[in-house]
Amino acid sequence: MMTHPETMAGGGQYNEHSTAQLSAAARAFPLLREAAAVAPPTSGGLLTIADYGCSEGRNSLAPMRAAIEVMRRVNSADTPISVVHTDLPQNDFSSLFATVAADPGTYTGSNIYTSAVGESFYQHILPPHSVSLGWSSIALHWLSAAPGPLDGIWYTDGSQSQRDRWAQQAADDWARFLDARGRELVPGARLIIVVGSADPAGNSGAESVMTTLRLVAGDMVEAGRLPATSLTPIPAWYRTAAEWQAPFPHADFTLDHFDEVVLGDPIAEQNVDGDRAQYARDVAEAIRVSFGPSLLAAIPSEDRAAIEHELFTERLTAAIGEDTAVGFEWRLAIMSLSRSAAD
Repeated sequence: MMTHPETMAGGGQYNEHSTAQLSAAARAFPLLREAAAVAPPTSGGLLTIADYGCSEGRNSLAPMRAAIEVMRRVNSADTPISVVHTDLPQNDFSSLFATVAADPGTYTGSNIYTSAVGESFYQHILPPHSVSLGWSSIALHWLSAAPGPLDGIWYTDGSQSQRDRWAQQAADDWARFLDARGRELVPGARLIIVVGSADPAGNSGAESVMTTLRLVAGDMVEAGRLPATSLTPIPAWYRTAAEWQAPFPHADFTLDHFDEVVLGDPIAEQNVDGDRAQYARDVAEAIRVSFGPSLLAAIPSEDRAAIEHELFTERLTAAIGEDTAVGFEWRLAIMSLSRSAAD
């Protein structure tokens, strides 16, 4: 049976513990502004921005605001602008709408309309030729489903045959994403993507943290605190530059810009005092809100909160605090794609 990803932790938790993702997304803002300046309207004269993979919305505010500011400069003030946020059906859309409505950094204003779609972006989810500008930030590392077992919890834990199967799933998902966006974008529109990437060996830069997580989870199993079969492999795959570029040339898109950036460890950079204990807490929380829901999906809901607290807040935090070699070395892929002008 294929295991599908869970959404990020809700109730405002992902908003609170995902500042590193926003700092990564900002690397693509120059490309986003360029795309907004030439965004073609739909046949009805509407400018529509699609935000593919919004979670609770806080990390969407700055990019949407940046795009809208440019659109307002190059179009008439009364041109309606629609912002469509998309994520999985179980996403916390209540937090999304509350954030858009009340956050001081919101993009809302006159003739700006917000809506949301609760569907996987690996399928066609918006009307044909209805999107003037596409944006996806730190979302495409998620697979549509885990295609099989792993000898561990993170994709690099797998055997060669397991990794081959997961790599094929990642390739198929990337192709499906592009095909769906090709149907949705207005000819001439651009799609800006910023996403976690892997080094040429296929490593994401999170391996030391994920290995530590696997080890402390194993300690909980040995202590009888966690059933041995209760952990679900995290359905994520960090593609190499070659994997990202493999579909091009593409029937619907031109890859106008591709860049890889060694991001390093934004959480460490934010920890200006060098407080290892605080760093450990921040890393454990970031992993919990991003990957915890998928990792613990098989655990009964009535037991999940206690297990999550012990695994992440207590054990993972302590282990990272004790081992200064544990940390991140993230990489980013930044892309600008143009929808072909003719079908």
